[in-house]
Amino acid sequence: HQLYLNGNKLKKTNMARYLGIIIDENLNWEGHIEHLEQKLNSSIITIKRIKKFIPKEHYSKLYHSLFISHLTYGISAWGSVSNNKLSHIFNIQKRCIRLVFGKKLNFDHAEYYKTCARTRSIDEQLAPKDFVLEHTKPLFTDLKLLTVHNLHKIFVLNEIFKIKKYRYPIPLFTLLKNSPDSM
Repeated sequence: HQLYLNGNKLKKTNMARYLGIIIDENLNWEGHIEHLEQKLNSSIITIKRIKKFIPKEHYSKLYHSLFISHLTYGISAWGSVSNNKLSHIFNIQKRCIRLVFGKKLNFDHAEYYKTCARTRSIDEQLAPKDFVLEHTKPLFTDLKLLTVHNLHKIFVLNEIFKIKKYRYPIPLFTLLKNSPDSM
């Protein structure tokens, strides 16, 4: 079957970008998740480069403006994907949290690579390395930050609140108004 709009034949595509959100033909959000992973990783690179020039008291603003803004855009639409797909995004979020707020140096910190092998003794060079990453749960808790899973819940609940309060858009309001849980 061919579809026409104003006499013009519409071309079938596997994915389409609409308002910055990539929608695929199966609504499984794989294209958007892949694009978001790339965008979040580039945000981490940007944060790495400018972090040393920013005072510590502004790290939270840095995290929210360069990372969370990308993470939360359209999250009420794509955030209900399976935990398996969301785990990649969550791992990138934890990496950013470690970089910005972590106490322990890891491979994302430039200082991790600063020591030259010539300045260390042979015993220090041969000593076992500690490649264990810092746990992020205490960082999320202490800094009162939300994981991608909780951000999705908050944004969806906020959307439902707006629909119920402002009674708009009307088709969604009538769905919520007629549901048995709305009483």
